[in-house]
Amino acid sequence: MNFLKKHKLWFSLIGVLLLTIATIGTIAYFSKSFTSDNNVAVAAKFDVEAVNGQGQTIGDGQFALGEDLYPGMPTLEAYKFQINKNNTTLPVEYRVHLERSGALFAENSPVKLSLQRYIDNNWVDVDYLTTFRPENDIEKYRVLVDWPHSDHDIDFQGATGNIKLEVVATQVDPIEEPAGPPYYTGAITFKATPNGSTRTTSNKEVNFYKDDQGFKIIQVTIGAGSGEFEEKVGNFKIVESVEGSTTWYRLYTEKEYYASESQVWRVDSVDTSTDGTITLKRANNTFLTIQSKELYNWFTEKSDK
Repeated sequence: MNFLKKHKLWFSLIGVLLLTIATIGTIAYFSKSFTSDNNVAVAAKFDVEAVNGQGQTIGDGQFALGEDLYPGMPTLEAYKFQINKNNTTLPVEYRVHLERSGALFAENSPVKLSLQRYIDNNWVDVDYLTTFRPENDIEKYRVLVDWPHSDHDIDFQGATGNIKLEVVATQVDPIEEPAGPPYYTGAITFKATPNGSTRTTSNKEVNFYKDDQGFKIIQVTIGAGSGEFEEKVGNFKIVESVEGSTTWYRLYTEKEYYASESQVWRVDSVDTSTDGTITLKRANNTFLTIQSKELYNWFTEKSDK
């Protein structure tokens, strides 16, 4: 009897132990952790410098014209410098400012300063203050001085002036390349008749232009596909025209009977109240909506296309 009790107790303990293990197993989750340390982050290099003809960084007192200036003198190259992009990989913008001051460079002075930039193998006059994104790793400049004869040259004998040159290089955001052409739409929604289906599609090629008479033409190519829009509507175009004093926008579709060569579907205005969307809406709850930022900007004359 005691033997049976002991074995029952033993079996009971095993059962409790197994139950406990099983219970613990139901509330545990697999977990792994990974650590990566001592990773080095290096900032991009910004290594732009402006140097003179001797390759030295420009600074104060780089050139003095002394008494080399006189009426009728040949054009004098007073100073030459260049801006080196070096190892800079970031998009950058240069600001070059040539500032004159003093009696020699007064408003009525016959002494003329010219700032020139070397572009396409030619020296080209540029404004005293220019801001641009460099096209080359090295941008070359020079300062020219002229004194053509005038009726009041004598008024400037012995006059002095100062020339200040400032070059600023600034990191800028990259220029986003414009989309297209070709351009692609967002969502297109079309309801041809009051009791008909509302059909939708998206990501279709859209082209827009003005014809020889200046009327707007919008063409949407639906392309291959098995959707309801592709099968029931197909390619379509919107054509602007004028009858009397009314401007009309008529829709021609490839497959929808009620908007075809024989059946007129048109509106006398286009809703552009939603940014990036044009809507042709008729009074009987029929409409065509096209989402396209490029089309919207062109239609509302916010672009040059």
